[in-house]
Amino acid sequence: MRRIVSLCLAASLALSLAVGARAAAAAELERAFVYGDTLYTYVDITGADQPITKADAEIDGRTFPASGTLETVRQAGFPVTWLLLVDNSNSMPPFREEVTAFARELAAACGENTRFSLASFGDQFTLLEEDAAAEQLSEAMAEIPMDETVTRLHSSIDAALDYFDGLPRSGSELRCLVVLSDAVQYDPNAAVSHGELLERINSSGVLVHSVGFGTDAEALESLAALTEASGGIHQVVGDSLTAADAAAALAEDAGALYVTGFSLAGFTPAEETAQVSVTFASGGELLCRGTAEVEFPTGEASEEVPEEPAEEPLPPPAEEAAPVGGTAPDSGEAAPASGGVPLPLLLGGAAALVIAAAVLLLLARKRRGPAPAPAAEPAAEEGIFLRLEVLRGDYIGGTTEFTLVRELVIGREEDCGIPFADASVSRRNSRVFLAGGAVYIEDLSSQNGTCVNGERISMARQLRSGDEISAGDVSFRLKF
Repeated sequence: MRRIVSLCLAASLALSLAVGARAAAAAELERAFVYGDTLYTYVDITGADQPITKADAEIDGRTFPASGTLETVRQAGFPVTWLLLVDNSNSMPPFREEVTAFARELAAACGENTRFSLASFGDQFTLLEEDAAAEQLSEAMAEIPMDETVTRLHSSIDAALDYFDGLPRSGSELRCLVVLSDAVQYDPNAAVSHGELLERINSSGVLVHSVGFGTDAEALESLAALTEASGGIHQVVGDSLTAADAAAALAEDAGALYVTGFSLAGFTPAEETAQVSVTFASGGELLCRGTAEVEFPTGEASEEVPEEPAEEPLPPPAEEAAPVGGTAPDSGEAAPASGGVPLPLLLGGAAALVIAAAVLLLLARKRRGPAPAPAAEPAAEEGIFLRLEVLRGDYIGGTTEFTLVRELVIGREEDCGIPFADASVSRRNSRVFLAGGAVYIEDLSSQNGTCVNGERISMARQLRSGDEISAGDVSFRLKF
């Protein structure tokens, strides 16, 4: 865990060194986890005085290059999903102003790609606001009643992680849970123990942070232990730290992380837990390396199909009844059928008819050729829903809502997926495409280039919902 005090001490030590001494870069993997077929890493890199241009992950002797652009959360416009989990117990009203100030400062410190959700906990986890507007977050926080008499801290954090598990992941987004509490819990029927929760947090893809209030040192230390298991920051609001300062420090910490994805398609490690080593380089020069133990999800065992009961044998054919008024023939000759025609002759004629019909059918099929196989229905392709928001330019498309399955071309031609009537836009300027469940944009050697959030791109770059895209003189956003 990167504590604020540790950062201050490190900065003081660096200033005390002789001028001109070059600090070595260091990488700390705060979180590393596998989601789908992608390895995600949240990395804190310090001391790097050169831009990072290459990252590789090594697992079991195999190397996997990073997918997408290498950038910090801040450089990417803060693609962070925050869930603020507020203690709703009757011991929290004295800290209401601090809790509200924290929400106000955090919303102000994050970028346009940030999402906020608000939940409370007392007797149970309650989701209050999903995708809350940043400017309304503190107001919603101030309306929490804080009157619960039962505080189930552990089971509520567990439920918050369940909430994150149910959210579709948008590429390399950073997911953070912030617990705001005095950490005093009254849970007579605890469903989740401290140890069980510690284990789950340690393997989760969510960074857990905590902001403590009050003076119960033992309770706050227990909350800090949960935070440390995640690699998050635990802060206690008091005389030396205001709630606004805690929010600013948390936003600063999140913005400095590199959130990097590595495609592991087709790879299965030798063990369920494997050592992962991630290296970062600038050009051809190795800057730093970080390592972590990563659990790889195992496929669920297939359900056993119950054996079908054996079919009961058919009863043997009933013996022929003796003719009325007489006895069954006891010789080997069959009894003549009605009309006086012997039974063998009847059976032989029927067999001949069956053979003749089969021959005729075969000849007819040969003349017609083989019957065509039924056409297989194309598999349904999954896509991502996009909504276009035009900021500047003459958009001439027929819709502003799309389902991105393969790619959408941005350009001046009318048959482009996202067409603009503007001379500054090339006929085929750039393309938005789907890869590995994430949305990317790539310039197609256009004359005036393509920019994302004001930065001209030279290679494919992963998009976050709400990024401002510019092609020539036009600009727009894609929400997804």
